[in-house]
Amino acid sequence: MGVILENERVICELDFSIPLLKHRWLKNTNGDEFRDQLVEIQKEYLKLKPQYPNLKWLADATNLGELTSEDEVWLETKWETLLFVEAGVKVHAVILADDIYADYSMEKFKATADKKYQEAGVSLGVFFLLENALAWLNETN
Repeated sequence: MGVILENERVICELDFSIPLLKHRWLKNTNGDEFRDQLVEIQKEYLKLKPQYPNLKWLADATNLGELTSEDEVWLETKWETLLFVEAGVKVHAVILADDIYADYSMEKFKATADKKYQEAGVSLGVFFLLENALAWLNETN
């Protein structure tokens, strides 16, 4: 495992064994910081993809906190395109927090993305435990 990006908000690592780009939010982050960090991680994914054509993505949102309504709109109108169209992510897992309000945004993101990208062969998984997400990622092509 190698660290790709790290700051006070997020840590992003490459797990060579799967291969998997994994980012974990370290604290509640929203607004421009949230969106800017995701775009930075997407750029790292694009750099790695030629070397790892089947690179999967794991977002650990356990410490992310509740997103603003503007962030929710951005996830649906911009981020889905950046992630699934521009970056070409085919397998994406999210680890949710124990906070129902924080989880709502991620569940909504999965539901809308499932509908839009199912025909493109995108697989999305939502989990509460890292171990379950990793097992699913190892099994999913």
